Amino acid sequence: MRLTTVLLLIPVLAAPVPRVVAADRLPQSASPTGPSAATPYTFESGAGVLFFHVKPDKVTEFEAVVARIRHVLDSSTDPARRQQADGWRIYKSVESAVSPTYVFVFDPAIAAADYDPIKVLGEALPLEVQGLYAQLKDAVVKVERLALTKVR
Repeated sequence: MRLTTVLLLIPVLAAPVPRVVAADRLPQSASPTGPSAATPYTFESGAGVLFFHVKPDKVTEFEAVVARIRHVLDSSTDPARRQQADGWRIYKSVESAVSPTYVFVFDPAIAAADYDPIKVLGEALPLEVQGLYAQLKDAVVKVERLALTKVR
């Protein structure tokens, strides 16, 4: 292998690998009933993304949960949640794929804040969270988490 090829591969090999979460281990470590010991949905680096890979036949159900998340964020009176809402963007892939991908972008991410969508829903909608969690779990193939640091 030529030295230039090796040098070109170094950034690719050193790139962080996204944390993949199976559909049965969605945010809040699989349970809307209580917080986990290690919350994987904080982004100490100042930015992050969650990729939700959704079953093609469950897009409507997933989008219904996303609509509830949007409503909760937009109507929150909690200053910390309002600050999170300001940097929380939700995108849907437009390319044709096996499963649609929704990207939750947190930029800036509040370092100590929990971006677990189930926790956010549970705080605002405690009577609905079990059903919303079941709906989300049924619609999602996998979730990937990636903390980011700004380069430019």
